[in-house]
Amino acid sequence: MLELALAAAFKATLSAPTHRPRVNRPWPVAIRANDAAGHPIRARLTMRLLYNGIAVGKVDNGRVYTFVGVWREKKGQEIEYPTASRGQRLTFRALVTARGHTIKLNYWVRPR
Repeated sequence: MLELALAAAFKATLSAPTHRPRVNRPWPVAIRANDAAGHPIRARLTMRLLYNGIAVGKVDNGRVYTFVGVWREKKGQEIEYPTASRGQRLTFRALVTARGHTIKLNYWVRPR
């Protein structure tokens, strides 16, 4: 029962407009972190890109963000996929850490 309580220490979600972002265009992503009651909590975030499960890139050079409740890239600094990624199936991974636990949020993308 203790393991279930720890597993529910917090909830993280990722929302994005599409799995098929356009290359060289902004792709806005929102990451949320809430406690079991749905209240916003403080969390840390880092993002990576994977190809066949292997890390091939770090978003924002591997920067670690700290946020409360919802995180979004600043206007004009949204994630952009390079031309070389066109047609490649990638996994966008957000690692959200709070209360001593890390949740991996995976979202497949195929830039067009």
